[in-house]
Amino acid sequence: MKTYLALIILIITSSFCGFSQESIISKPKREKNAGKDIIILDLYSDLWQNVPTNVDVRAINQGVNIYAMFNLPFARSNFSLSSGLGVSSHNFYSDAVPITGVSGTSFIKLGDFYQKKVDYSINKINITYIDIPVEIKFKTRAERSKRFKASIGCKIGYNISNHTKYRGEDVIENTSDYITLKKSNIKNINDWNYGVTARIGYGMYNLMAYYSISKLFENNKGPQIYPISIGISITPF
Repeated sequence: MKTYLALIILIITSSFCGFSQESIISKPKREKNAGKDIIILDLYSDLWQNVPTNVDVRAINQGVNIYAMFNLPFARSNFSLSSGLGVSSHNFYSDAVPITGVSGTSFIKLGDFYQKKVDYSINKINITYIDIPVEIKFKTRAERSKRFKASIGCKIGYNISNHTKYRGEDVIENTSDYITLKKSNIKNINDWNYGVTARIGYGMYNLMAYYSISKLFENNKGPQIYPISIGISITPF
């Protein structure tokens, strides 16, 4: 009797172990970094739209974003909702400076402003925002270096800094020496920046685009220029 009982227990135990192993093998693994912070670095150029006709803008207006994102997977699908916090910096390189008058802010060329031809290397407006991005992401289940990824979303940013920067001949004392001039807190800059984002790529590299819905200056207080950003996005982690 004890022999039969031992045999039955052995059969049941073996069956249970086999079932457990199959369950473990067939159960899909959760992605290692599915819910962890992901660092995103964007390097891009701003294509400024609605620029006043009297202003010449440089072809390349380099900018940078850096975000820390947190992914929330949709069950065990290839999709996730991602959000976080970051900083973005946009540049507007031109041959003019913003001047504020009774009717708002307008641009005047450097030569007209200083009433002479000006030799310079840098003349720009820089705007920096604290951003909250939100994206819906799709990525295949391949290992990180061979993974296809795409996302679409939006972001909203608050202006924390803005300034002009000029580097060129000394227009203050009218010498040939090069000087650097900065002026902070440009009048009538819009406090908020918001628009839509998109990324598509393979491995740790992506193409990225951002279309700003908001304008650089407040409504009716300056030229209604806005950037379209195009560049590359790097996710090293």
